This record gives sequence, structure tokens and C-alpha cells, in this order.
Amino acid sequence: MTTTRFIDRFEAVIFDLNGTLAEDFDRFGQGQDYHATYRALGGTGLSHEELVSAVEQSLGRCLERYRRGPWDPFPTYGAFLSAEFDADRELIEDTVAAHELGSVPRPRLRWLRELAETHRLGLLSDLWAPPRLAREFLEREGLAGLFGSIVLSCEHGAVKPGPRLFLTALEELGARPEDALFVGDNYPRDIEGAAACGLATVWVCRDDVSAGRSAADRIVERVELLSEIG
Repeated sequence: MTTTRFIDRFEAVIFDLNGTLAEDFDRFGQGQDYHATYRALGGTGLSHEELVSAVEQSLGRCLERYRRGPWDPFPTYGAFLSAEFDADRELIEDTVAAHELGSVPRPRLRWLRELAETHRLGLLSDLWAPPRLAREFLEREGLAGLFGSIVLSCEHGAVKPGPRLFLTALEELGARPEDALFVGDNYPRDIEGAAACGLATVWVCRDDVSAGRSAADRIVERVELLSEIG
């Protein structure tokens, strides 16, 4: 008897990026040498202390807004930088982007290429990185050509779990909500946000916090296991 895979119930699969496909991301907090990154990008105008202050204060403002909303509209990261840093605004944004963006393991990339042969794929991600750097990252990691829809918060002025990004991805893929699956690692933003828009969901959860979480249709420890669950 042939067992139907869960994923084969759907025409389209939409993925979150950081924490779902990409690893080694969001390298923020104590111990991070933002100034070394800034200098490597050509920055010379700010001292170590000034740069750390700029990054920590702007990220704090950004994350506070991210927590409390509203999610639509949502400013780009640069809007949270104080005017005193206008001369270095682009370099600070690039520094934050360098610490935000991770990498996609090569075996996972091969798995995505195989999946793209049978399903329409989409990518939907909340990113603080400027659109230019976000797109360059997707090209560099070999992701850009795999997705029929790439919806990035930094290009749309909205973030998850608000519905606009999910609906945009569905429209670009030409898929109905009932024919699409969303895969993500952030329960309230990815799973609850997608479910509210009528999509089935798979939660990538690597620990035991899944207990009592019932909105996800399936739970996996690694995104590649999506191909194995029934």
C-alpha cells in the first residue's frame, strides 16, 4: 500500500528563512564585534563605542515595535536609527545585515532543488537587512532561482504574523490557501500567522516547547523531514 506524504497534499510550499532554511543567523548581543564588521565594510567614522550604541539602541527600538505592533505598516530597520548617525546610516544597516544573515547548508539546498521539481516554492521572511543585501544573500546562497515567490518584509513594509505577506506570497504563486503549506520555526509569527490565512502549517521545532501547541498540522525537528512525514 502506497503511503501519501503530507507534503504531496499541496501544490505550493512556502518557507520561512532564518531558523527554518538558514542557520548561523542573528549574531547579535554581547561578544559580537560589530566594529570589525563595520571596518571590513569600509567604515571609519564611528568608534567602537559609538557603533555598538547605534546598533543596540536601533535594534532595541526595532524589536520593541516588532513585539508590540502594529505589524502593517512596519518601518524598515534604518528608520529606527537616530538622526545623529545619518552620515553612516547605510554602513550601519549593512553591518546589521551582515550579522543577521546566515547560511543554508548545502545538503538542504540540494533537498530544496529536488522539492522544486514537484512543488511550487515560495519564500517569506522578516528581514532587517536592506533589500539590496537581502537579494544578494539569496543569490549567493543559491536560493533565488528556486522560488516562484520571494516576499521579504523589508520590501513590503509589513511583517508576520500580519496577513499581507502571506497573501502576497499566495498571489505570486497562483495558489489558493487550501492548496498551500507554510513551514516556519516561529510559532506565533509563522504558524499562527499562516493558519489565520487558511494555510496548512508545519512547525520546525527543535525542543520540547511544542507540548500544548495545537495549531500546527505537523511538527518536525529539521525542515528536511518534511519529505518523510505522512
